[in-house]
Amino acid sequence: MRFLLSLIALCASSSVPLRADTFNVKFSGSLTASGAFSTDGTCSLCEFPGLGLLSLTINIGPDTGMNAFDISDDSLGLLLYQRPPNNLGYIGTNSETNDLLDMELNIWSLTRAGTTIGAGTFSVAPVASAPEPGSLFLVLSIVPLVGLRWRQLRHHP
Repeated sequence: MRFLLSLIALCASSSVPLRADTFNVKFSGSLTASGAFSTDGTCSLCEFPGLGLLSLTINIGPDTGMNAFDISDDSLGLLLYQRPPNNLGYIGTNSETNDLLDMELNIWSLTRAGTTIGAGTFSVAPVASAPEPGSLFLVLSIVPLVGLRWRQLRHHP
């Protein structure tokens, strides 16, 4: 009976759905731009590193492709996302081009060697996606093995 209760507790605790949120950053202004970032899905004030903000990539003007702004190697002054008011703040220096991107209060500017080369506004919108399967799906593959083992123990004391 203890074994059965443990199995039920395991299934109940693992049925919580997995969460992660992905957002698009939409730009308007003097340069062509696009961006995206993701969070752990649970933070209300998401920061990088370690506080819920998982990724960020911004392609803007000359800083695109391999030279895009990202959090893997760029020098960050600020990177945070506030979920309830839907605000993204980013100030970073691109490690490949040394361009500075400043994104605050839905206004962006891109600076190269102290001269502004682009400016405009931006907004953040969640990406619509299919719900992720719960981790219960993963546990279901273990249940037949546990059942066989339990049956084997009952018949061979």
